[in-house]
Amino acid sequence: MRRSVTLGIPNNVKYLPIAVDVIRHAAQIAEIDTRDIVDIVAASRELLFNAIRHAYPKNLDGMIDVDIMFHPHGIQISVHDMGLPFDFDSYMASERTGGLKRIVDYVDELRFSNLGRKGKSFTIFKSHPMDFEDVTFQPYSDLEDESPASLKPASIQIRDYECGDEEAISRLIYNNYTYSYYKSLFYYPHRIRELNESGEIASVVAETREGKIVGHFALVKIEGANIAEIGVAVVHPDYKGKGIMNAMLGRIQQRAKELKLDAIFGEALMLHPFSQRANLRHGFGESALLLGVVPNTVSLTDPNAVRTEKRAAVLIGYKILSGVTSRKIFMPTDYRRLVEITYANNRLAIEKAEMPEPRKANRITYELSRYTQSGTLVIDWVSEDFAHTIRHYLHILYRKHVEMIFADVNLMQCACIDEVVRVLKEEGFAFSGVLFYRRGEDDYLRLQMPNSDNVETKQIVCHTDFCSRLLQGISEELEAF
Repeated sequence: MRRSVTLGIPNNVKYLPIAVDVIRHAAQIAEIDTRDIVDIVAASRELLFNAIRHAYPKNLDGMIDVDIMFHPHGIQISVHDMGLPFDFDSYMASERTGGLKRIVDYVDELRFSNLGRKGKSFTIFKSHPMDFEDVTFQPYSDLEDESPASLKPASIQIRDYECGDEEAISRLIYNNYTYSYYKSLFYYPHRIRELNESGEIASVVAETREGKIVGHFALVKIEGANIAEIGVAVVHPDYKGKGIMNAMLGRIQQRAKELKLDAIFGEALMLHPFSQRANLRHGFGESALLLGVVPNTVSLTDPNAVRTEKRAAVLIGYKILSGVTSRKIFMPTDYRRLVEITYANNRLAIEKAEMPEPRKANRITYELSRYTQSGTLVIDWVSEDFAHTIRHYLHILYRKHVEMIFADVNLMQCACIDEVVRVLKEEGFAFSGVLFYRRGEDDYLRLQMPNSDNVETKQIVCHTDFCSRLLQGISEELEAF
């Protein structure tokens, strides 16, 4: 269903506050960040004021139409009039300041459309802010499998991002996915540039001798932790199967060590074994199986991949870079064996954590991911009344109509982990795995619960015995509930 709000105001400045108030409320409904709402309102006011004052000849009455469209990744506002023709390109190329040029500083995109006899329109777009705490990028598993023996051609250079690469990176994503790539921020070159300049991502590209960008890979740093996800990985269709992906992943790992990250992790789509094999070849240890985080709109180029109309699963693989060989945790009794083999799979020994002083209050909260349509209950530690608080936050997540609900329980701080696990299992949660260094320097036990019939639990491909054991345990728990 098309989600939009449309209104019209006369070209009189006294009606301006009405339209501005509607736009402000629409941005709040779209759950835009408070700081971004200020920018949206400023940009919209500028557009409307210009239309009211300049669109129609003096003393000629006319209407200004406003169309507000809600998107999963942001909000779009169009201002339309039937007034005087306007040469937008000449205006933007001029030395004038302020006015429409000021709008560019407020929004992610400003577009002008000359509609001929149907007038003209200005459209602005503001995306949701990147939420790196629970963001899951499009897995790179639908790229061709590359054997270790395949080597990139000598004419291909793997290098770090440089200012000016951003448009080519956006076009690479388009060449692989057209506009189906659900991390839509990467269709905006200036956002790629800003994120690299701020250090929130660290991109690596593959460049031909002629200067053509044919590959991209990135480290996406996780806020509040010293780890990064590897993702946003694409190779131009004409250059697949030449070892470029492996070469870029090698540089990504070097970059992570230069940044002194504690760990990196990646996702492998579980509709075929290709990216699972790739992660294993590069020394990643499987640690968690996450159901339902990949939208059913993902299209795969591999004809042998399992097909599903539901949201697909991913397998998380970690590579520990900190040099530690053991971790002190509180062992969840119900999942002892699964946790033990997960740590062993990542070459980490387990020591018993020291019992802390009794907690006087709960440290429980929740996170939402718009991109994966999931919510995560985060439980660092609990006091006596924790069960009520857990159920309170769960009901909030139920009302958000997310497809998946995860529960992350701090293995290094939550001494009452058995009691917490018992309450979560009563609510229908099953095992998912372990997320190392997920927040701060702590490891988390991740549990999961589908909150929709649109989550695939059957059509899942495992490449290793470890993965198969994870899947079997998860399936048995879900079926028993």
